[in-house]
Amino acid sequence: MVRFSRVAAHAVPLTVGALLLTTGVSAAQPSTVDAAAARTEAGINALQNIKKSLSPAERKQSSRLVVEKRLRADRSLAAKLPDYRSGVGVSNAGTVSVDIAAHGQAVANAVKAAGGAVRSVSPDGAVRADLPLSALDAIAGRADVAEVQPAAQATTWNEPGNRDFRQAGRTAAAQAAATQVSEGDKAHGADAARATYGVSGSGVKVCVLSDGVDSLAKSQSAGELPAVDVLSGQQGSGDEGTAMLEIIHDLAPNATLGFATAFTSEASFAANIRALRTTGKCQIIVDDVSYFDESPFQDTQVAQAVNDVTAAGTLYFSSAGNSGNATDGTSGYYEGDFRASSSKISGVTGTPHDFDPSSTTQNFDALSAGSLGRPVTLFWSDPWGKSANDYDLFILNASGSVVASSENGQSGSQNPYEIASVPTSGSGFKVAVVKYSGADRFIALNVIRGRFVASGTLKAFSTNGVTNGHSAAANAFSVAAAPAAGAFTRPLETGDPANPAGPYPGLFTASSKWERFSSDGKRRLFYNADGTAITPGNVSSTGGATRSKPDITAADGVATSVTGFQPFFGTSAAAPHAAAIAALLLSGKPTATPAQIRTALVSSSIDLGTPGFDTVTGNGVIMAGPALAALGVAAK
Repeated sequence: MVRFSRVAAHAVPLTVGALLLTTGVSAAQPSTVDAAAARTEAGINALQNIKKSLSPAERKQSSRLVVEKRLRADRSLAAKLPDYRSGVGVSNAGTVSVDIAAHGQAVANAVKAAGGAVRSVSPDGAVRADLPLSALDAIAGRADVAEVQPAAQATTWNEPGNRDFRQAGRTAAAQAAATQVSEGDKAHGADAARATYGVSGSGVKVCVLSDGVDSLAKSQSAGELPAVDVLSGQQGSGDEGTAMLEIIHDLAPNATLGFATAFTSEASFAANIRALRTTGKCQIIVDDVSYFDESPFQDTQVAQAVNDVTAAGTLYFSSAGNSGNATDGTSGYYEGDFRASSSKISGVTGTPHDFDPSSTTQNFDALSAGSLGRPVTLFWSDPWGKSANDYDLFILNASGSVVASSENGQSGSQNPYEIASVPTSGSGFKVAVVKYSGADRFIALNVIRGRFVASGTLKAFSTNGVTNGHSAAANAFSVAAAPAAGAFTRPLETGDPANPAGPYPGLFTASSKWERFSSDGKRRLFYNADGTAITPGNVSSTGGATRSKPDITAADGVATSVTGFQPFFGTSAAAPHAAAIAALLLSGKPTATPAQIRTALVSSSIDLGTPGFDTVTGNGVIMAGPALAALGVAAK
């Protein structure tokens, strides 16, 4: 069994260039170190001077918006931050996509009056808009605006590989004529279970939340999909939803299908979860989406929507994620108690976190070459919307220059959250966490789909526990991935070992392997959904509660007819397999409760890896026939 929050220190050399420390770890060239320290000091001083000089309107804005605005207006500031990129996308028209936390409907009209375009408005008045950068202060300065942040980013958990060599021998005519069937149908034994138990998903409605269903009509005309009930105006953009629907239809061919996008905004995602249950009458819901600002330590708005629908009897499945795991050494995640460093980072007001639990001090965690362009998030154990402890995040390059940062102020009414992005080119990047003011807290640092690695004198520190957000909701099924057929077709990072292959045309067995990119648990929480502490007075590693996530494992690396998903890898493909198997169970026993379905799936799963629950595959890979038998469905 993998223990929770086990810290791993790796000594693997990194080929992306040597990192230079400005901490207690010595470097070989003092003159080079001095130059790097000077660059670090100039950059961080400039950024922290901005933080100290914010106007009332700027205090309600993301630090990245403020820095982007000031860099454009102040050439002397730009000279102090020559390699800095805020990560804020500014259009040719000078607009930025923002989320505005507002009270009432008047803000949407104010955005339009300021030359902005409103993209969506939630029932509580929150606005997603494209707003002129020059109008930020005016909008943020309004009394009915609580904060303005760059639009929350999201990802699906599809894992793009190289060309599908399994398709190489097929002629174009054969591909066009043949209906594509997921190899997971055989690997999970769903084909045999349908024949043995006479189940097909009939009488069950399964609904998908993803990016979009652009090729829905094409899949329907090819015989890959039946009619799909799409929530009005919620078709989205993209095709991952189409691919997920095809998987469900392959395993549960008589299930009714539905869809809504999760990508309009985070508030819209939560609203669509509820609408699929109430308006769509969905009995099973599955998604493959994560918003980067979903708290690991508390159920926030999307997780709360999942809680609502599961409390009403809906079965909910969600991708565990593709951010790697500590077992395979692919993790880009670190969590633990803040440990005050005995050494300083040049120019920093505040206290750096010491990543090294030994007597050696290390103020940075180094990033792999595969982390280029990846977002880096920082959370700490304060209640959502009520953080009074101020933590900051910095990314530096090999020469000591600050290339990205997030320094939002937390004074009692803000979120305990920072986000910055690794540049898309360059090498030798490293991250630092700084407590600007306040109390020590438990922290979570995540380079999403990236990796912490050793470099030079820097050791790599990573932990298990990256699965978070609504996928880790108490009654959701968080789904890990195992290949059904061919191996994932590229190394996750240069020098990685080969990826595992699946059993197709055979069945999953106890010797089957999971995907090396599949995200791990467990998930530690410190707060109830309403922000009350689970263990009042203790929000450290000895407090809170843990959830055993992920719950189960299902197939990925399977065939669909959808361009770009041939084959379809990632926990994005695993989650709809699990949802489809649940549909078979529910069609076999329509009176089954969610608890009975869960017990049947978990008790009959095939244990993978370390005996018992483990943090990568959960309770194991689920199988259709044994689960139906465990539920008490009689063979026909």
